[in-house]
Amino acid sequence: NSKFMNKFDFLILLLPFLTTLIYVLTFFISQFLKRNSYLSNLLYSFVLILVIKIILVFIFKDLIEIKEFIYIFFAYLCMSFVFMNLIQVPISSLQVKILRIIKKNNGLKESKIYNIYNANHIFEERFNTLLKNKTIKKDKALIRINNKKILLFYYLIKYIKIIHNIKL
Repeated sequence: NSKFMNKFDFLILLLPFLTTLIYVLTFFISQFLKRNSYLSNLLYSFVLILVIKIILVFIFKDLIEIKEFIYIFFAYLCMSFVFMNLIQVPISSLQVKILRIIKKNNGLKESKIYNIYNANHIFEERFNTLLKNKTIKKDKALIRINNKKILLFYYLIKYIKIIHNIKL
C-alpha cells in the first residue's frame, strides 16, 4: 500500500504539468483546425481540460487529501495563466503589428510606417476593440464602462489604492 501511495503521490505531483501539456496540445490542435478564433480556442481548451481534471479528482476523491486537491488546481491555474499570456504576447505586440505592415507592403520607408501606424491609429484600434467586445459603450459623446467585471475590477483597484495610500 505504501508503494502505491508513493506512485500516487508522484502522479499527483505531475498531474498539473501533464494536464497543462495536454491543454497546450489541445489548444494547438484546435488552432490548427479553426485558425481565426485563437481566444475562443484558448478558453475552450482550458475549460475542457479543467472539466476533465475535475472528473479525475472526483473519481479519486477518496485517495486525495485537501492539500493535494488545492495543489492540483492551483498549479494548473498558474500554468494556464502563464500559457495564456505567452500565447497572447505576440498577438497584441505593437512590434509584431509593425512587422506585419512592413511584410504586407513588401518593405516601407519609415515615414510611411508612421503614416500607417501612429499613436492615433493605436488609440483608435484599441478603442474600437473595446467597443466591439462590449467592454465600453458609447452613447453620443459619453463613453461608459459596460462590462460589470471590468467595473468591479476598477473598483477593487481603486479600493486597494485607497487602503495603501497609493496616488497615481
